[in-house]
Amino acid sequence: MASRHATSAFLRCTSRRFSLGRPSGCRGMATTSTKSEWLVIIPDKPGSLATRFAVRSTHLKGVQPFRDSGVWKMGGPILHELPANEEPSSLKVLGSTIVCVAESKEEIMEMLKRDVYVDRGVWDLERVQMWPVSLVMAIL
Repeated sequence: MASRHATSAFLRCTSRRFSLGRPSGCRGMATTSTKSEWLVIIPDKPGSLATRFAVRSTHLKGVQPFRDSGVWKMGGPILHELPANEEPSSLKVLGSTIVCVAESKEEIMEMLKRDVYVDRGVWDLERVQMWPVSLVMAIL
């Protein structure tokens, strides 16, 4: 059975923490940049659901470069409850969630500020919450 130290080292080295492809503390070439995965929760402003749906296609086009580059690993709306049917009007959206790769909270905020959901008053950036995460399992 592996020791607690060996198990901890294994989890650090197999986590999805990025240092140009390799977690910090793991053997590899020297790097100058350490990026981590972050869980980001962005509440919607009250009464913004109609605007959210009106600019959704613009939002999706705007986040495509983040998705294509791997900076945004996943994202989508946070729902108050499961939708009753497939109609958008049945969605009760509370906000958005994103898992992204960044060096800092400040870097994430700069990405968010450029989104149409901010420009059009959907996302409430004053109530954003961000936490660094260490994903052990991820869908590639």
